[in-house]
Amino acid sequence: MQVNDNNINNTTNHGSSYRQKKVRGDRKDGWIIKDINSFNKLLPHIMTSRNESAIYFKEKMDVTSFVEYVKSKNKELSQDPQKTPHGDVDKITYFNVFIAALIRLLTVKPHMNRFIAGRKYYQRKDIEVAFVAKKDLSEEGEETIIKKSFQRDENLWSIVSKLQKEIKTVKTEKTAEADDVIGLFASFPGPIVNLALKFLNFLDSRGMYPEDLRKDDPMHSSLFITNLGGIGVRNVPYHHLYDWGTNSIFVCLGEIYKDKVYNGETGKNEERYLVEISTSIDERISDGFYYFNAMNKFKEILNHPQELEEELTSYPIDK
Repeated sequence: MQVNDNNINNTTNHGSSYRQKKVRGDRKDGWIIKDINSFNKLLPHIMTSRNESAIYFKEKMDVTSFVEYVKSKNKELSQDPQKTPHGDVDKITYFNVFIAALIRLLTVKPHMNRFIAGRKYYQRKDIEVAFVAKKDLSEEGEETIIKKSFQRDENLWSIVSKLQKEIKTVKTEKTAEADDVIGLFASFPGPIVNLALKFLNFLDSRGMYPEDLRKDDPMHSSLFITNLGGIGVRNVPYHHLYDWGTNSIFVCLGEIYKDKVYNGETGKNEERYLVEISTSIDERISDGFYYFNAMNKFKEILNHPQELEEELTSYPIDK
């Protein structure tokens, strides 16, 4: 598959923000992308559903530097918490930093934050992350869905403080806002739910989905992440995409574990920290070469997590 590289120039087309002026075709949640080559324009008509268009990646990553960074940083934070407008950060988790790394990835690889609606291409205005949190780690533990919006120039501390505040809130309150949206629909009889969802899907295809619903709907997000490492799963499955909403990427994170890895330079087996990650992507939003480069960039970010502490002053713009 080919993609029009005029949409993005990684060397000269940098800036600190996307355009603010609305043009015809824009949605509340996305800027329309018109400079798409002919073949890509046809794809949403050939492959009409997101799940039909899904491709799957699985990668086992060496995250030794990442683990060492989190351990070292937590020692520092226990003595000197990081102050943020959203509260002090005195501890970070692997999952917190994974999310920050994924947000950074979608910033520097903006095709990954595209979506298709009404068979048209859009660049999402914010980076919106949805994930499942359990109120306690047991089979009976209640699950709740968290959705949070982030700006492209946010650093690790801003992201972590927002996440921790949201997680603390949902663990102490009865339900999260996303659960309220789901519960509202689930409370109606089946035929009414079916008609309501068809109508909302029609509105969504025309950029008229109610904002009060969209802002809490986890399927209208840049990323949906499930942290299977939290329940001890190492060999993670692939997860399907949802045809509802605009979510183009689903990520499954496995448990971080130690294993022996052969080092070609020393000729010895060395103990390293590894993690398995599976990713499902709507292939229509870009092409395989771009995804391959994005995966390599994600590895680079994980191997240099200290760079997440700095705010980005410039990033590529998807035009």
